[in-house]
Amino acid sequence: MRDRNKEVIHNWCIHFDHYDPADEGRREALMALGNGCLVSRAAAPESQDDRIHYPGTYRVGCYNELTSHIQGQEVKNESMVNLPNWLPLTFRLDKGDWFSLDKVQLQAYEQTLHLQQGLLTRMVRFRDQQGRETLLQERRFVSMAQPNLMALSLELTAVNWSGDLEVCTGLDGNIINNNVKRYAPYNRHHLETQHAGTWGEDNLELLAQTNQSHSTIALAARTRLQVNGRTGTGTRTSKTEPQRVSSYLHVPLREGDMAGIEKVAALYTSLDLPAAECRQAAREAVQTADNFDVLFQAHRSAWAQLWQRCQIEMDNTEQLCYARLHIFHLLQNFSPHTTEMDVGVPPSGWQGEEYHGQVFWDELFVFPFLTFHFPASARALLHYRYRRLEAARQLAAQQGYRGAMFPWRSASDGEEETPPIQLNLLSGHWMVDNTCLQRHVGAAIAYNIWYYAQVTGDQSFLEDYGAELFLEIARFWASVAQYNASLDRYEIQGVVGPDEYHTQYPNAPAPGIRNNTYTNVMAAWVLRQVPEVLEQLSSQRQQELQKKLSLGTDELAQWDRISRKLRVVFLEDGTLSQFEGFEQLQKLDLEAFRKQHGQHRLDWTLYAMGDSVERYQVSKQADTPLLLYLFSPEELIRLFDHLGYTLSTDTLKRTLTRHLSHAAHESTLSRIVFAGALAALDPTASWHIFDQTQQVDLSPKDKGTAEGIHLGAMAGTLTMLQHHYLGLKVRSGILEAEPSLPAALGWVRMALYFRGEELLCEATHHSARLRSLEHV
Repeated sequence: MRDRNKEVIHNWCIHFDHYDPADEGRREALMALGNGCLVSRAAAPESQDDRIHYPGTYRVGCYNELTSHIQGQEVKNESMVNLPNWLPLTFRLDKGDWFSLDKVQLQAYEQTLHLQQGLLTRMVRFRDQQGRETLLQERRFVSMAQPNLMALSLELTAVNWSGDLEVCTGLDGNIINNNVKRYAPYNRHHLETQHAGTWGEDNLELLAQTNQSHSTIALAARTRLQVNGRTGTGTRTSKTEPQRVSSYLHVPLREGDMAGIEKVAALYTSLDLPAAECRQAAREAVQTADNFDVLFQAHRSAWAQLWQRCQIEMDNTEQLCYARLHIFHLLQNFSPHTTEMDVGVPPSGWQGEEYHGQVFWDELFVFPFLTFHFPASARALLHYRYRRLEAARQLAAQQGYRGAMFPWRSASDGEEETPPIQLNLLSGHWMVDNTCLQRHVGAAIAYNIWYYAQVTGDQSFLEDYGAELFLEIARFWASVAQYNASLDRYEIQGVVGPDEYHTQYPNAPAPGIRNNTYTNVMAAWVLRQVPEVLEQLSSQRQQELQKKLSLGTDELAQWDRISRKLRVVFLEDGTLSQFEGFEQLQKLDLEAFRKQHGQHRLDWTLYAMGDSVERYQVSKQADTPLLLYLFSPEELIRLFDHLGYTLSTDTLKRTLTRHLSHAAHESTLSRIVFAGALAALDPTASWHIFDQTQQVDLSPKDKGTAEGIHLGAMAGTLTMLQHHYLGLKVRSGILEAEPSLPAALGWVRMALYFRGEELLCEATHHSARLRSLEHV
């Protein structure tokens, strides 16, 4: 795999030198283009949804809720929406077949994603059934300079023929969400086309609306054709259908002629502007847009500014390539254009429809890099949570708790979006889904608030939003903790940890487990931080907030007591358990099981066999080790001391060894967490695991990538470099670097922003230096 990856990714490029229909879906997600507002998959412009290709264009934060009837249940599901397709652009010669890669003989093929410029190119040289040879060269981008603009350029050279070229350009509103096979039983028709037609000399438009959330979508496009650099003198006709509009351009070509076709599209939604203004905005954007090359120059300059803020150099050039790819995709999902939008972090980004584009806890992995490089984008993610604070309060109240209980999966309004059942593709049956009990998502939000405040020093955010959010999350943890007098400890029951596979005990009448170590320790950390959060507020704001929340000294004292008395389950050898009773489950030889039953999802496989993953000592992904991903060994030892437990680095090492032995790594986040947890304790072992994470989405074996990239894992690799290997930490308002660089990584140099100052961190496995870039 490694050698093949070196061919695919090199320097600033992702490159494929052959067409592979079986791999096209993965490439469409991996090479998708975006600007933090719009994301467009890398489907060929001549293609349509046919289970090989899947055109998809998404506006971040655009959701729609539909009701489906599955297994006798009425299931509501809110999904990101695949918007009308702006790409359709194809051609034919002398009224023959419309161009398709599957109908011609390919003589040469290259497709390249240029990370530095945010540009996708394709070169195809082909021979058709009549022996005519044509050279196709394509360029496209989604503008980082003008976030509602997208542009496509095709150059067709008649290598050995003369004849009539017919170009078809269109806008297609006949779109459903059809990216994820196992979602086929759901209602996936989110769009209603309201108008499709032409306007002006060479323009098309299509208006649509989502059928539940009533978001208006206005799409306009301009297509121009030149021959040998001069405006074509052919004819133009159009065809309007209920859900599609097309324009046909006819022009004669002689052998050696080159026809250049430029398509510029503008997409506005009522998330951008008032609904009544979207149509005119799309028209004006297309009318006033310059040609492709001028638009591209502005786009490339905007990308250059982003890369300036993300300067990174490494001795290990292969790892540098991976880092650039991961930064690129992170910025395509969360750019400066995102800062005023109401968006969260879908685990697969906006490049595909996996998990319906819903928001889990993946900002925990995205947040550190954004905070040090684009703090305004990080702040926007926190605002997404604050806007849903009232919904979280209501969810807590519905369950009989106080404070704010954030849902495991959310979308537009903060309601719990976790579906009650999930399809098992191996058995064909639907399985009950209790993963909504992952209450630890609130702890992740609190951690991000604290991290953001420490790195940025953004006092206004903490006073206006962050402290209230943090305190209400703390109140929830105090509310859910139950006192066990026999142990003189507080316990948390009825939850699910990050592992996700253990949603209840075998044969238990109700879902949920007891005393998940990660959940309990994070709850203790949140409660312990409350005095520090309050101390950072002005005395006036502190009084105002305590009055608003009816937060008195007695309640604060109770929070402090709980923070010192939450129960943590230890095993007989002194290591940390995953949850109470985990060690009483049956052991499972993962390697032997997979040899016998294949590499399918463990929970699906066991369920199809009439068994249950809940009976075994096996984890989908890292659970307890997450504590060492978030906190240094020293910080964690101090936290356990606050809890009244003694912990040592030796105990932590042995804990990680134990948890590695039963980790199935069926989430791309798992190895990243283990690598981070091991970084300070065993850099060599950490690197061995980390090196396996860098190739995420780069192998044709990664079939799931067709449904969206693994954005959390990509961002997690950047956090590994920044937080763990460079060891960047804030103590008492001072930024420090305590590197734990593995020898294989060599030296690393990274630019970052700390409290408004641009810094350069340079580190080897021997030393580190932080200095202001103003003096470099």
